[in-house]
Amino acid sequence: MEKIQKITYKELVAEKTNDFNTTFVIEPLMRGFGNTIGTVIRRTLLSSITSVAPFAIKINNVEHEFQTISGIREDAITLVANIRKIRFVYKPELFGKDNLFKVSFKANEEGEVFASQIESQGLEIVNKDQYIATISKGGSLEFDLFLRSGRGYIDFEENKSIISEYGPKLESKIKKGQFLAIDSDFSPVKKCGISVEDLNSSSKTIEERLKIHVETDGTIQSKEALEQAAKIIVAHFQIIGNFDALETIQLFEENKETKDKTPKMSVSIEKLNLTIRSLNALKRSGYNTVDEIMKLSDEELSNIKNLGKKSVQDIIDRRKEWTSKEENIETEGEEEVKSDTNEEGEE
Repeated sequence: MEKIQKITYKELVAEKTNDFNTTFVIEPLMRGFGNTIGTVIRRTLLSSITSVAPFAIKINNVEHEFQTISGIREDAITLVANIRKIRFVYKPELFGKDNLFKVSFKANEEGEVFASQIESQGLEIVNKDQYIATISKGGSLEFDLFLRSGRGYIDFEENKSIISEYGPKLESKIKKGQFLAIDSDFSPVKKCGISVEDLNSSSKTIEERLKIHVETDGTIQSKEALEQAAKIIVAHFQIIGNFDALETIQLFEENKETKDKTPKMSVSIEKLNLTIRSLNALKRSGYNTVDEIMKLSDEELSNIKNLGKKSVQDIIDRRKEWTSKEENIETEGEEEVKSDTNEEGEE
């Protein structure tokens, strides 16, 4: 099998809002691979990442979803709609072999109720400011919420059959009321966008850069969601390719070893002799080594906050000077090796 150029994968710090809303870059890809890979990753992210969601609820004194609730401003259908918006962080160890977790709530104080008031018994709630209901004077609210892990979206009609399957496992101390099915939205990925750019349009062999923007609901970091999507995709292709481990496929070219005694990764960006403004802007964006600056494209440099056109051009010029300096050092090293070899031969 003919080998192809090794690709790199990194987070684009200049376009990062936080760990739950950021952009990743994969390059260089063969022509056409950007959309091919990007589409598969996007569809997997939006539909197949495991998370947790409620599928059933039992509310005290509520027999059906269209019922009004005494002492509560909201009717049952509005209350359920508010509750299903609560986002829980998935912890597999809490669900056990039955894939079931119960959250109980009871309050009788007048006023508004928010998700932060729910004791979730070890299951973290990320949107604690989610409004649930308003209790009137003399009223009370009590419910048992049942959650399970899953993927994608399951409507309440399908969840009715799941409630029947669980049967007596849905334990509740609430004596009066029926189990109501809820729509389950398991997907923790809110948005996912892909874009493809040509890296060398003037060349006969065009390569591409794939950008993947991922925004989650806060229950899982974007990087973790992307890693999970990649594992799902690889698991499918392992069956098709009939191999047990990725190490058995030698597809990418090996990186050439350099004779530089000081790894570029450890060289501080101060060595580039940049202006103070450029230096501070790079450091604030998380770039601290020469190697990191060398990997940035001109466009990525332009996207860094507080870098004007003059500063970007200055950095580009300094990178060229650094590259020339490194090439001269390598050339001198090769000449020294040749000289030593000749002297040994003369002896």
